[in-house]
Amino acid sequence: MKRLALLLFASVAMLCASAIERPPLAIGFSYDYASEYGQSGFGIKLQGRIGNHIRIEPEMIYMGERKDVTTLHLNLNVHYVMPVVQRLSLYPFAGLGYSHWGYVGPNVNRWGLNLGAGLEYNIGRNWDVFGELRLHAVKQETQVLTALGLKYNF
Repeated sequence: MKRLALLLFASVAMLCASAIERPPLAIGFSYDYASEYGQSGFGIKLQGRIGNHIRIEPEMIYMGERKDVTTLHLNLNVHYVMPVVQRLSLYPFAGLGYSHWGYVGPNVNRWGLNLGAGLEYNIGRNWDVFGELRLHAVKQETQVLTALGLKYNF
């Protein structure tokens, strides 16, 4: 199941890189915090625009061990980017997620939904800082994730 999710994630990332118009893509790195177990982790995302407002984003987040749990999230989100002022944009998003929860006992793999919103601010020619708040809805491990990050636009 993990291999299938990783293959799906990699395929979508390659499609984003090859099929999206100018600006072709952006890559971002984030610090993430999960409410359920108080876990922190790091994420990487690849973003590609389709038209003026729609953006596709495959993303991977790894949460380090806390209370004997490690977590890997693979997400595919769609953003609707709305400029607020000259350098500031707001984007609600929704998407599908696959989570692998590594417990001391048996591991758990689950599919779920992401619903959230983010803000991004352009700090330089190709650099943005962003913050996101999302509900990661999974059967028994539903939690709120927050992220702060930096992205580079190619």
